[in-house]
Amino acid sequence: MNAPPIVEHLDAEALLRAIIGFSPYRRVLAPLHGDIVRVALANRQISSALAAVIGRSGFTAGATLRRQELGAEARIFAAFLEHIYFASPPFLKSVGEWPVGGRRGE
Repeated sequence: MNAPPIVEHLDAEALLRAIIGFSPYRRVLAPLHGDIVRVALANRQISSALAAVIGRSGFTAGATLRRQELGAEARIFAAFLEHIYFASPPFLKSVGEWPVGGRRGE
């Protein structure tokens, strides 16, 4: 099994913050940023996409990202963030479900 590619944590964290900013789900996802970073860096497909964007665009923490710099990886990030949104506690609560470990009615 291949390990996720090595990317600078601060650059990847900043890149994910910028990508979340493009998402239509950003209001729910922004508070989950730390968890999203942890999951993204542990996932081979997402960390590879981050490394590709960083390598191609030269993105570093503190830089501004333009949507077109995401290239083909934009679809990967959109699917990843959409999945997280639909599994998030705020979404589950909005449809009458509850987060793992919680109890109905809380």
